[in-house]
Order: sequence, then C-alpha cells, then structure tokens
Amino acid sequence: MTRLPSRPNLDWKDDGTPVATAFDDVYFSRSDGLEETRAVFFRACGLPDRWRDEKSFTIAELGFGTGLNFLALVDLWLGSERRSDGWLDFLTVEKHPMAAEDARRSLARWPELKIYADQLLASWPEQTIGLQRIVFPQWRISLSIFIGDAADWFNLVDFKADAWFLDGFAPAKNEAMWSEDILKGLGDHAKPGCLVGTYTVAGHVRRGLAAAGFEVSKQPGFGRKRERLEAIYPDNAPCDPQPDIFLRHVPKREIERVIVMGAGIGGASVARQFAEAGLSVTVIDRAEGPASGASGNPYGLVMPRLDAADTPQARFLIQSYLYALSFYAQYAPDFAHEVSVTQVPQSDAEIKRFSKLAEDPPLNDGRLSFSDEEPVSLIHHGAALVEPAKLVAALLDHPSIDCRWNQSVETLEAICGKSDEKTLIVISAGHLISGLLPEMAEWIAGKTGQVELAESVSEDKEALAIASGSYALRKGGDLLFGATFEGFEGDAPAVTGEARTHNIEALGSLAPDWAGTLVEAQLVSRASVRATTPDRFPIAGCWFDRSETLLNLAPLQHGAPVKGGAVSDGDVYVIAGLGARGFTFAPLLADLIVSQALGRPLPLARSEQEIVSPVRFLVRAIRKGQITD
Repeated sequence: MTRLPSRPNLDWKDDGTPVATAFDDVYFSRSDGLEETRAVFFRACGLPDRWRDEKSFTIAELGFGTGLNFLALVDLWLGSERRSDGWLDFLTVEKHPMAAEDARRSLARWPELKIYADQLLASWPEQTIGLQRIVFPQWRISLSIFIGDAADWFNLVDFKADAWFLDGFAPAKNEAMWSEDILKGLGDHAKPGCLVGTYTVAGHVRRGLAAAGFEVSKQPGFGRKRERLEAIYPDNAPCDPQPDIFLRHVPKREIERVIVMGAGIGGASVARQFAEAGLSVTVIDRAEGPASGASGNPYGLVMPRLDAADTPQARFLIQSYLYALSFYAQYAPDFAHEVSVTQVPQSDAEIKRFSKLAEDPPLNDGRLSFSDEEPVSLIHHGAALVEPAKLVAALLDHPSIDCRWNQSVETLEAICGKSDEKTLIVISAGHLISGLLPEMAEWIAGKTGQVELAESVSEDKEALAIASGSYALRKGGDLLFGATFEGFEGDAPAVTGEARTHNIEALGSLAPDWAGTLVEAQLVSRASVRATTPDRFPIAGCWFDRSETLLNLAPLQHGAPVKGGAVSDGDVYVIAGLGARGFTFAPLLADLIVSQALGRPLPLARSEQEIVSPVRFLVRAIRKGQITD
C-alpha cells in the first residue's frame, strides 16, 4: 500500500455531475445537490438555530467529496444569527481526495457559492495521508479533514460532534462507509444531544445507529427518495472517559484575556490565533522589539523533514509544514516568499531514506519531486523563504494584541499575581523558559546557531534555497548561509571565527558557485540560541501539576493501568523546544494551544499530540523507574 492517497476516478454526466466509477455513484443529487444538503443535513440537524447562542459548535461529516456540504454550511453560518465570538469547527473524512480542478468543475453549478468556493479551492486539502487543519478566520470556521479510512479517523482522532452529516456513497455501493464499526464510531464521537442527518433509510444503518445509542426516526425524503433518516444521541447517554495521560483535554474555563511571554515566532503565532479567536492578548518581552532571539535571523526557511515510513512523527512533520505555509500566506504574505528547495543527502543513511521516499512519496509531484542523477536529491516545491523579523511583526499587528517591550519577568508567580481567573498565560521564552518553569531545565537545552549574511552579492532577485544539514538562501541579491548547532553556555551567544569558518566550508560543499562570490570581510555574522529537547520534537500544550500527576500516573512504573490522568487547572500553557524548525512548527502548535484552551477539536491526532505533549518526558521517566519524588 502506497502512502500517497489515490484520486477518485471520475466520469461526468452531461449536466456536470461527477460520478465515482469505483462506486458507480454520484457525489450529489442530480436534481439539486445544494437543496439536498439543506434538506437532508441542515434541517435534520436543527441548523442554524442550534448554534445561535453557542460560543463553539462542531459538525462532523462522513465523505467530504466536492466540499459542497461545507460551502453550503459556510453560506448558512455567515447568513445566520449567532454570537459575534462564535466559532464553527467542521470535521470530515475522505479516502480518495478529489483534485482541486475537479472540485472547481463540480462546484461551478452553484454560482451563488462561488465567493466561498474560490477561497476553499485556494486552500484545497493536499494529497497526503492523515489530518489537515485549514483555518478560515474571515469566516470564524476551521476545516479539519482526515485523508484516509473513516475507521482510522475514529480510532486515531478524539472529538465530539454536535451534529453529524452522513454523506458517503450509497450503502449498497460503499459498504465499508456504513459498517457496524463506523456506525458505532458515530456514537463514540457524539455529544449528548447530537443530531444526525442522512439520506439513506437502509435497515442495517437504522439498526447500527440504534446500537450505537441513537434514537432513530424516518422523515420525508428529498427528490425521488421517499424517506430519509434522522437520529439523536440522548442527553443521558452513558459516558466512559479514558484516562487522559498526555493531557489532551483540559478543564473548561472562561477566558477573556491572554498573556503571552515572549515575542518570537512561537509567541507571535499564539498571540495572533488567540486574537483571531476574539480574545484580548498582551505580549510581554524583555527585548526592545519582536524576534530578538532565535527568530531574528535576516532570513529563514520553511521546509519539511520527510521520513520514509508513515509514522505519527512523519505525519506531524508534514502537517506542521503545510499548516505553516497556509498560515503565513494568510497573515504575512509579503514576508513569506515561495521557493523551491533542493535538499541534497548528507550521509549514506540519508541517501537510503531519499531513495525510499522516491519509491513511496508522501506528497504529490506538485509538492515533491526528485533529481534524475544519483544520489537522489529531494526538491521541495512551494516551500517558503521568510523574513523573520518582518513576519513576526506582521503577526503581532492586530488591534487585539498589545505588545509591551523591555519588560522582564523573573518568576511565573510574578505574572500570575497580576492576572485573574479569566486570564490565560502562555510561556514562549525559548531556552529561558526554565527560569519561569524550573522543571523545564531537564528537558530544554540551548544550542548556539551562527549564520552568515553576505549582502548584495548578486543581481539575481529570485528566491533560491539549497539544504543539506547546513543551508544557503538567496533573496533579493542577499546570501544567507549556515547554521552551526553547538552547545550553549553563558548569558548570551557569541559570534566566533571558528563558526564562520565552519559555515564557509559548508557553503563551499553545498553551493561552490555561490561560495565563489563571497568577500569574507563583508560578511555579517549573527549568533542566537535555539531551544531543543532530548527527542528533538517541540513541546506544546497545557502545563500540568507535577505532584498530582505523579500520583495518578505512578502505576505506569509497573506497567499497570491508571485510573486518573495528568492534572492541570488549565491556566498556563507552554510552547518550547522549537529547535531549528521554529517557523515550521510554531503555527500548528499555536492552533493546538488555542484549541485546547477554548475546548475545540484539536488539530492533531491523538498519537501526534502525544509527541509534543509537555507531559511526555515525565511519562517516560515514570515508565523507566527514574522518578523518585
């Protein structure tokens, strides 16, 4: 089985209706697919009345297809009475994602939706397996699409829906989408009071929904269908929550204000997303302005690390990359420039990994291609060359964000003492985070990274990038290259001649033509400290109470099940350990924090959230018997 999900094979009716040949079924009613959506799903699920007074509302769907249901929902949402701070989360699954151009052709039948369709198509889901989060802040809507089997979606992703749209191909033609396990999964992912709409009245669907805990009824159908089903998940349905070891979900609390400690890319991404959610944000930094630390290099590169195997780590790395590209295109397009990156293997192990990627790529050729010569090099299309200081400043440029410079906070208690119960604190202080959270000292280490900038060395204004352990970027005639990655000690990072020599030699191996243009005396060096973790993955999420969490998780030391999970009061969050990929990791991790804090569906699958959970190092230490207190 290949990692790249297949596109659907399509035939087209004379009226432009797409037909999936694998299932011999249409994607929507030929009489009027839009009105079918409104009748079968919206009215059955009590929309728009049910979201009128809700701060957040979650709708889930089986079968994304052309995106018609989503676009019709956008139209309904924007035209309805609702809270000004309300947010709609739409979750869906699609095993065979349609190409954007096929979706455009399908949706052309409804010119009244074109204004929304154009925006969806501009952010159309990528052809890659796993969960993708696409945010439309102008609508106050997020779209989370799982590319893969619905059964995998239910097993891997935690969420609860206020409403379900069951819109797979007909049960007689796509039995897997309507299996007993899938129908049970609907109940596992339903909130009390959840309503379900579907066009089918197949007997095994009625029985499966009833077995999953739903109360099912037949209603008048749409078009040539005489009947359809509606169902409700009762308010008194039993709930058996599993121990939340990695603190995926936190106590729900009323939040009106957010304080963000640190104005690098992590803090700026968090601040912007909380501001877009409608909260007042104060950003505090000890420097005179944004991006003074590791986020302050003249140029930076957003590119993926691709693993040969399909693992949670591999999915997280791809999802972070795709999310970052979309995020910067929305909020800082003038400072994130599209670039193709040639990635040259730097070791025998990497040669083998690149060869495996060529045999089984995780992205399509619009995003990833391979060189013809040996050893194989990767070519990342549509990556981003960013201007960090300008980009971070653009993220912080929002009427709900108040930046306060030249302010140093020595302890967490000092800032907590100035906040109230409706204030949330997010710490994004790089390698200095252990000064505010001493427990972080064993998990966060500083690494010095030095880069070299040669200004106006070329008349070529096109953005270019080469990477192979080190990297070289050209933009507007400037050349930036580096970076070192060395242990850090002391109060501030220092520029060294040894680091410069290392960088020049690396550039000579990586891009000898570029190295030939250098005048060393004109180079400008910059050193900064990157915060790293023992496993090289970042830390993001709600901070926890160490003593109570230890009590609950102590049975893990003996391989025994736990009854309670990690414990938190939900008032402090962290984003740390971004390492050399801060501009790639930060936007998705910020969404994770905002979603946790506001009680919305998370943008990461369960195993991917565990990779970045602040609790993970404590869990590992307990399991290894390394905790004595």
